[in-house]
Amino acid sequence: MISFLKNKVGLLDIHTREVLKKSVASTVVKASGMALALFVSVFLGRTIGADGLGIINLSNRIITLSLLFCLLGIRTVLVKNVAIGYNLKNWISIRSYMHTAYIFNGLLSILIVTILLLLTPWLTEGVFNEPRLKIPLSIAIISMIPQTFSRIFSAGVNGFRKIWQSNLVDQTLSIVIVLIILSAFYFLNKEITIIRVAIAYAVGRLVVAFAMGIYWNRLFSYQAKPNFILKQVLKPALPLLWISISSVIAANADAIMLGWLSDTKQVGLYTVAARIALLTSFFLQVTNSVISPKLAGLFAENKKAEMQKMVQQTTKGLTFIAGVPLLIFIIFGKQILGLWGEEFIASYLVLVILSIGQFFNISTGCSGLLLVMCGYEKYHGYISFSFVILNLILNYILISNYGAIGAAIASAITVIGENITKVILSKNKVGVLTLPLTIK
Repeated sequence: MISFLKNKVGLLDIHTREVLKKSVASTVVKASGMALALFVSVFLGRTIGADGLGIINLSNRIITLSLLFCLLGIRTVLVKNVAIGYNLKNWISIRSYMHTAYIFNGLLSILIVTILLLLTPWLTEGVFNEPRLKIPLSIAIISMIPQTFSRIFSAGVNGFRKIWQSNLVDQTLSIVIVLIILSAFYFLNKEITIIRVAIAYAVGRLVVAFAMGIYWNRLFSYQAKPNFILKQVLKPALPLLWISISSVIAANADAIMLGWLSDTKQVGLYTVAARIALLTSFFLQVTNSVISPKLAGLFAENKKAEMQKMVQQTTKGLTFIAGVPLLIFIIFGKQILGLWGEEFIASYLVLVILSIGQFFNISTGCSGLLLVMCGYEKYHGYISFSFVILNLILNYILISNYGAIGAAIASAITVIGENITKVILSKNKVGVLTLPLTIK
């Protein structure tokens, strides 16, 4: 069996082998983070219930969306240009891009945090009609400043092709800190409250920012005076901002609109099902983080044939990986949801619908990333913006009539439609088909 697998790997091109090799460590890191996050979610579901978990998840979804405006799409610009600078040994370029992000995004995050803190009473009582959300949301808002810097550092690390280290920061380290703090509360017989959970998440984000800053400074020690190149950073970033806004709204609008049109208990039930359905997406996230600098480098060298071979072989593996969990969730979904408590079994149909959407998301491969890394950010932005509008409309209509199930249907429809459109556009514009098919 081992020799068979080695033979199969030997048939892959050099770029796909590099993606596979680097994806292994990243997959382990990311899978560990997701497993820990699931454990924390189960623990919270059994201690603070669906209602309390809904408050925590709602505040985290709001912060995820708000963090986009602190970054303005610059993170992807950093990954791309640090990767190019790394290939060309252009150290001053790397330092200038990172230096500009420190100053611009750091100041921007302080401004946005201030505005959000002023708006918190209106958001918690006027929009969501949930006064208990005020303190957890305020704590999460303050933690956006270190989160901004940790995203900048991880972008630089990713561009240096330190993929698993970047994923460690983005996906795993923070939840480890949260787990340690919650475990301390538990063993010291301290009550697990919503506010204490919010503090645990904030501390985790702060520790991650410091750890990543130290690692980046050790990894990249070039000390020449950098240039402040805001125009070069912002010009490609603004189209990427729309892409980021669109993708994050599509990923979070369902839960946020559930909190607005329904209640926090529905948010708690829905977000648990969504977390389980999204488990398989980490394979796509891992391969995308590995493949993104490769795409930028190969496209710059006009090696489209090698690009297509690499992405198609990657997509073939992803399609198989996506199919197995879908079957598991359909057959054993109720038992899995029961781990959180009996009340969570009510979200079984939500889990199945979201899992179908994720199957299409993964099996269409890196089509969206392909457009971004090959200079077609605007087209990607148009697609994303169009589908996020559709997503919001469908969410409003379907949540109003069917609650959490309506939110799941809206999300699945938009995910499937958007990814099919990106596949077609990447073939037409870049000349690379992500699906493992032969189409002239």
